[in-house]
Amino acid sequence: MQYKIKTDPKRILGKRPNLSAQISVADEIVTNFTSQIEQPTVPLSPIKPGKPSPWGKVFAIVGAVLSFTPFVIALVLMILAYAQGYELYLVYFPIYVLTFRNYSIVGGFILYLAARKTNAFRKTIGWIALANFAVIIPYIIVAVQYFGSPKTNPVAGTGMGITALISMVASLLCMLALCVFSVMLLVRAFKKPKKESIVEPS
Repeated sequence: MQYKIKTDPKRILGKRPNLSAQISVADEIVTNFTSQIEQPTVPLSPIKPGKPSPWGKVFAIVGAVLSFTPFVIALVLMILAYAQGYELYLVYFPIYVLTFRNYSIVGGFILYLAARKTNAFRKTIGWIALANFAVIIPYIIVAVQYFGSPKTNPVAGTGMGITALISMVASLLCMLALCVFSVMLLVRAFKKPKKESIVEPS
């Protein structure tokens, strides 16, 4: 069965007020893109690299000197004691080094500043410097408890002695690590950067 739909054009109300030809969205995108391509590009002026901050080198030198100072002082004391006829043992050298470890603690902090300025070994030196300061805390606590109490339990004294020994060995290892990284940081700080070719605009 077929049906016929009858419509009356007179009943359609409303009209478009602007009867000019409309531009589609695709035509607007193509027009804007074409206008941007046709615009001439302005050549960028070459940027010459500025001079690096000298504080990185200064901090690296000062930190390296302070890191090596405990070892140098201990070596000088050993030489002087040997010249005066004293009996020397190898165990005296690390004890002398640990006596002057405050230089290494300050040097580690300055090395961290140098690492931040030169942007090299920043995390490694920072953690070593922090560990160098933290490992002496158990030794100080043991020393205060041991010398503060006149009567010390032998078992507790043995445990405190082992704790102090571990703290001393860890501190010595951190000091050696700071010396090694101070040399590496000096090499990185005084390394000349590669010159990049700069093309001048014609």
